[in-house]
Amino acid sequence: MPKSRILYLDAYDSFSNNITTLLKDSLPVTVETIEIDDARFVLNDDAFQHYLNTFDAIVAGPGPGHPADPKDVGLIGKLWSLPEDCTLPVLGICLGFQSFALAFGAKIERLKEPRHGLVRRLTHCDRDIFTGFEELHATHYHSLHVRLEHDVEQHCDARLWEPSRTCKQLVPLAWDVSDDANGAILVGARHCHKPFWGVQYHPESICSSGGAELIQNWWSEACRWNAGRKRRTIVPAALKPSDTRPEKTMKRAAQREPCTVHWRKVSCHETVDVASLVNILRDHGEGNEPILLESGVRGGNPVNPETGRFTIIGLPEIGARQILWSVKDQLLVIEEGGKVIYSRQTTIAEVFTALDEAIDKRKARKGPAGVPFWGGLVGFISYEAGLETIDVLPAKEKCGRPDIWFVLVERSIVVDHIAQMVYVQTTRDNDQAWLNDTERILQATADHLPTGRAMLNSDSAGDVVAGPTQTEYRTKVRACQEQLRAGESYELCLTDQTLVRNPTHPWTLYQRLRRANPAPFGACLHFATSHTHGGMKLDVIGSSPERFISWSRSGKCQFRPIKGTVKKTPGMTKEKAEALLSSEKERAENLMIVDLIRHDLNGVAGLQNVRVPQLMQVEEYSTLYQLVSVIEGNLHPSTPLTAALAVSLPPGSMTGAPKKRSCELLRSIEGVGEARGLYSGVLGYLDVGGGGDFAVVIRSAFRWGDEGIWRVGAGGAITALSEEVAEWEEMLGKRQSLVDVLLGSP
Repeated sequence: MPKSRILYLDAYDSFSNNITTLLKDSLPVTVETIEIDDARFVLNDDAFQHYLNTFDAIVAGPGPGHPADPKDVGLIGKLWSLPEDCTLPVLGICLGFQSFALAFGAKIERLKEPRHGLVRRLTHCDRDIFTGFEELHATHYHSLHVRLEHDVEQHCDARLWEPSRTCKQLVPLAWDVSDDANGAILVGARHCHKPFWGVQYHPESICSSGGAELIQNWWSEACRWNAGRKRRTIVPAALKPSDTRPEKTMKRAAQREPCTVHWRKVSCHETVDVASLVNILRDHGEGNEPILLESGVRGGNPVNPETGRFTIIGLPEIGARQILWSVKDQLLVIEEGGKVIYSRQTTIAEVFTALDEAIDKRKARKGPAGVPFWGGLVGFISYEAGLETIDVLPAKEKCGRPDIWFVLVERSIVVDHIAQMVYVQTTRDNDQAWLNDTERILQATADHLPTGRAMLNSDSAGDVVAGPTQTEYRTKVRACQEQLRAGESYELCLTDQTLVRNPTHPWTLYQRLRRANPAPFGACLHFATSHTHGGMKLDVIGSSPERFISWSRSGKCQFRPIKGTVKKTPGMTKEKAEALLSSEKERAENLMIVDLIRHDLNGVAGLQNVRVPQLMQVEEYSTLYQLVSVIEGNLHPSTPLTAALAVSLPPGSMTGAPKKRSCELLRSIEGVGEARGLYSGVLGYLDVGGGGDFAVVIRSAFRWGDEGIWRVGAGGAITALSEEVAEWEEMLGKRQSLVDVLLGSP
């Protein structure tokens, strides 16, 4: 017997995949998803009604906007007036609930204080879909609420559970009476005789309790209604390709016989000084500048052993293969040997396919088992490239600089900061001479790495070319909060850029940065092309604390979003920071990103068991205390290498939620002519052994060779609870270490 079928109407929310996963995990059903503006049905009611007859029930999802705006609710608005023979059970969540209530006489009003990422205990009637709950906590993401015009002063008044005089068809089922500013808020209701239910909270949130039980109660009510009407679901014909939402994953290239990693291991009896090691390699190197992805060390130990155990030094040869793509001209270019060997306009999806194929052609085995990088592609994906993946128009750039840029690394050195081991690796055949020479050099200096060529030129002071003023930044904070109060977003991650001129060599600047602010995801990169974009150069120095995504060769996938920051000042202890970061505002920011990332992972084909092993814990870094969560899942071996990366861009911790609408709003607020570039993008590697690791590009600076100006981005998550001055000071705190280094401050 085929499973029952539920239709999910997606209003472009960033939690939708969590809801559909909850439905599939809680019920014996299949779930099909379409967007609220599906072109097949928006202007064709007959086709929509025929389509609905192939389902047993509908979930009308949450989303940004107002239920009275047809563009925001789309097909959801058609559900409440269907002909009787087409009516079927519906559960509305947030926007879906508001649309339902509005259709039957309720008013939709702004809350006095928006509720985004707040967790509250509900008061419910213990019947209908709320049967069996002793205590129920719910996560709220809304700026609007449903008003039934109940005229009650006491929260225990029995009339709370009766239809009001103006909305006689709506039966209240649950309220939140904990909010003194907003008063009693309706958070659950049903139609008095039609099979329509709704809730004004997110049962799928990681901090909501009883989500599965609520869904099961609703399904029982829906099945009872269908049985009572002897409603029969039409078995759909075989679906055409256009009838299903395309999976956001890429076809994997045919597997080739893996090559062998050749490697040596050098033991050290003292802490390895990475800067000295790089200096030695630069003195003896014959290729490009080393590519450094450093795990910072403080007091001889990794800053964060969980994410920062290994340092990777890539040694690309001159003329190494490079893969580049620009948002502006949509041009995918592959350079090798100083020549363009491939050039074609293409979509960003095809770029990810090209990256997958490049790794598949170089698939390797027999490298050191505990080392996460054996060789592969090292590079970045800009914020604007991430916008392409969610169909948001990026800021206009004057020139088509690369938004995706990866360099092939065949020779590398990896430092294990815990085991005090240095691994020398190559994926080239017949490369024994290089292995032997490099091993000999490192072995000779393993216990005492000399400083080598520490500085390339005199250290110059820098000067600020441009940057935000307090007045400008606070104005943007207010603009964000107005959008939040209007229901357009739950959280907006506002950013701005400071421009600094300093001619000092990037490696010299990075050495100062790593001393001032060691971090798990330090980076010093120099990329250059011979022909692409007329010969483009890029320098990056960074000390990011935040992992975006990693996945192991066995398929374990992990995100570690950071939201919530306290600057280290004299007298600031971890205990005091934990008290500050336990505030409702800070936890709400982090919770929203956790739920958003769970949504991203739940949208990856072939990924299972999404879980949150660490929820909102304080971690200590060199200059800051930060609130960190961990979200994990398991990737199937057949999943393309870039699948989880591709569907998760741009980083949710740098956008807000819902992601698509938030990015559209931020583009307007931050300035349509100001691209974020690398800042807010991701930087890391794709490993020939099958793994990958990318950090969020924060606490970083980058400089294009044709411009000569370092760009430093910084910002923070704006919520309804944000204070303008505090947000300004948080932004200054986040950019301070970079700006001080670039200015030459002590």
